[in-house]
Amino acid sequence: MNLDPQIAESIVTNLKDVINHEINLFDTTGTIIASTVRSRIGTSHDGARLAIKTKQTVTIDNEHEFKGAKHGINVPVVFNDSVVAVIGITGERAEVEPFGVVIKKMTEILIRENWDQAVQYDRRSRVQNLVNMLKLKHHDEELVAYYASFLRIDLNRPRIVVVGRVETDEVPDYDALFAMMHARFQQLQTSFFAFSERELCLFIDTRDERALPGLLEGIRDDAHRLLRLPVRFGIGMAAESCSDYWRSYEEACRALEWNEFAQEGFTQRYDSMDLGLVVSSIPRDDAQRLVDHVFSGLSDEEVDSFQVVFEAYARHNGSIVHCADELFLHKNTLQNRLNKIADKTGYNPRKLSGFAVLTMAFLLRRYIRRQ
Repeated sequence: MNLDPQIAESIVTNLKDVINHEINLFDTTGTIIASTVRSRIGTSHDGARLAIKTKQTVTIDNEHEFKGAKHGINVPVVFNDSVVAVIGITGERAEVEPFGVVIKKMTEILIRENWDQAVQYDRRSRVQNLVNMLKLKHHDEELVAYYASFLRIDLNRPRIVVVGRVETDEVPDYDALFAMMHARFQQLQTSFFAFSERELCLFIDTRDERALPGLLEGIRDDAHRLLRLPVRFGIGMAAESCSDYWRSYEEACRALEWNEFAQEGFTQRYDSMDLGLVVSSIPRDDAQRLVDHVFSGLSDEEVDSFQVVFEAYARHNGSIVHCADELFLHKNTLQNRLNKIADKTGYNPRKLSGFAVLTMAFLLRRYIRRQ
C-alpha cells in the first residue's frame, strides 16, 4: 500500500497539533512525502529504511547517526501486517521517545480511516458503473458480470427499479445523500443503490418489496430533515433478471415523470398510473400535434382561460351550479364560456365526444409544458 501524498499531508497536519516537534512522514522507500518542514519533502535517509526493514523503532542520536538525519526517532507504521510508512519525530531522544507509541497508534488509526474511505469510495464507484450499464437495454454482459462478481451481487434475482429525484435546481450534497442511503440499506442485504447525475436509482430485490414503502418514506424524511429537500419516486415493475432491469428502469422513469406532473403523493407505481400510462407513452411530436390541432388559432392566454373553466367544469362532473360557484361566475356567464370553448375549438365540452378530446388536449398541453 502506497500512501497518497494528500493523505500523508493530512496525517502530518493532524499530528503536529499533538506534539511541539518536527514531524516527517516517510513512504516505504524512506523518502519524506509530508513534513512540518516543507523543505525536507523529497529527501530520504537510511534511518527510515532501517525502520521499514526491521519493523522496529529506530533511534537517531550521537550513538546512532545516519547521513542526512536529525536526532529523533523513526517509528514504523503497520497496516494489515505490513509497514506502510514511517513517522519521524525530530528532537532529543528523551523528549520524543515517550511520544513514539502514541504517534504510531494515531497514525495507524488515521491510515485505517482513510483506507476505509478509499475502499468505500471505490465500491461506490463500481456500483455506479454497474447501475449505469444495467439501465441500458444493450450493455456489455462480460463487464456487467465482472462488476457483479467483484461486488458480490447476484444479478439473477428478480428486482424492482425505483428512480428518485431531489426537487432542486442546485447540485445536491451527494456525500450526505450517500451516507443517508447507506444507513437505510444496511438491512437490505441483496438490494443496492447508486446516484446517477441527479437521479437516485434503487434496485430492490423482490424479497425486500414489503419493506419498500417504509424505506422510501424514511428516505424522504431523511432528505427533508438533513438537506431540507423534497424527493419524489417512480417505481417500475419487477424484472426477472439483469437482462430486463432496463425495462423496470424505464417504467420507473415514466412513473416519476407522471408523479412530478400529477403531484399526488411522493411515490408513483408504474402499474397504477391509469391515464398517465397513456399520456406518458404518446411521443412528444404527436402530443404537440394534437394540442396544436385542437387550439389552432388561439393565443396562449385564450387557451389558459379556457383551461381554467374546463378543468373546473370537469372537477364538478359537469355541474354548472358548483362550477360557477367555484369560479365566482353567474351560471349564465359560465355557460357562455363553455359555448365559447366549443365555438373556438370545434369540440363541445358538454358532449361526451368533445369532452374526451378536450380532456386529452388540455392534459397533454400541461404535460408538455411540465416536461
